[in-house]
Amino acid sequence: MRRALCALLAAALSLPLAGCRRGGEALPRGREIEDMELMQTLGVDAAAEGQMSVTASSGAGDGPDSGATVVSGQAATLSAAVLGLQGEGSSYLYFGHVGQLLVGEELARRGLWPALDYVLQDVEMRLDTALYLVRGDTAGAALEAAAQDGSASGRLEAMAEDTGLMAGSARRTVKDAITDLYAQGATFLPAVEGSAGLPAAGYGVIKDGALTAWAGEDAAQGINLLLGAVEADVVELPTDGGTAALRVVGASSSVRPVLDGDALTGLSVTCRVEANAAEGALDLRDGEGVRALEEALARVEYERVWAALSLAREQDADYLGLLRRAALARPWHKAALEGASLAELELELTVEAQLRRGYDAARPTP
Repeated sequence: MRRALCALLAAALSLPLAGCRRGGEALPRGREIEDMELMQTLGVDAAAEGQMSVTASSGAGDGPDSGATVVSGQAATLSAAVLGLQGEGSSYLYFGHVGQLLVGEELARRGLWPALDYVLQDVEMRLDTALYLVRGDTAGAALEAAAQDGSASGRLEAMAEDTGLMAGSARRTVKDAITDLYAQGATFLPAVEGSAGLPAAGYGVIKDGALTAWAGEDAAQGINLLLGAVEADVVELPTDGGTAALRVVGASSSVRPVLDGDALTGLSVTCRVEANAAEGALDLRDGEGVRALEEALARVEYERVWAALSLAREQDADYLGLLRRAALARPWHKAALEGASLAELELELTVEAQLRRGYDAARPTP
């Protein structure tokens, strides 16, 4: 066994790492780094007469006037369109550093699989590429707008780093999308607006590979609560002394099946929210007052989570993996859960909130 492994390793190391492309060599010809332009963001859109439009953007330079390089082209396939971009730049365009893929709304509604397949099969693309939908616009227009005073890659990287601070957005990759679509037939992807700042715009629900609905502000926040992807959302609640600001610092959820005998009738979802007192005349030694705030917070978060669950049932799209999670919680009911339709199930939701002490939270009211 060891001899076989050593032989395979020796054969792999003997492959040429650069040079002319001949026969079955898999790697592209080597180039000097100064002769290359590193593309960091790729946008794909639907075009007329069965064509696809591709827009590529580099990162911004260091100077005040050194914006991103943006090139675009069209072809019947993404591979041909990307190859055609080489004639648009002043140097060789390298796509091995692409970290974000933007898909325009029209193409997303037609279907994402051409873009996903391209990333899956192309030698330079990576499955950990972040995937975004451009709501109400094209990906090309979004990249052009972002390049006016910076680059799309810089803005999207900053957004991804602040995922925990954004109650209605989270980073999702091409791998996440492909895995969900194969496992449960649906997924969700973060959306951005096409304006210069590429602001977050909730999520898009993907079913059978195509965009079917948008998750608005409440539903997007509900998605993050169900996934536990929240670290610093602030909820403002009225109190006798004015307004209290509660900082939601954690959330967790569980899903279990509801059965009538052996028949699956619904799903029961429980979401637990943890918050700190951030601002306001609060005395957490007052048990009655604390319970009132916890109940008020639970009502707010209930509406958000219910919006996310209702969207799943309306679209009959298990984009949150509720059935899979229920099967993991009750594996002896897995057979009843397989192939179930969310549109035919009753959804039960319970939200519990717990308020913990923040800085100076127990300071008495003046």
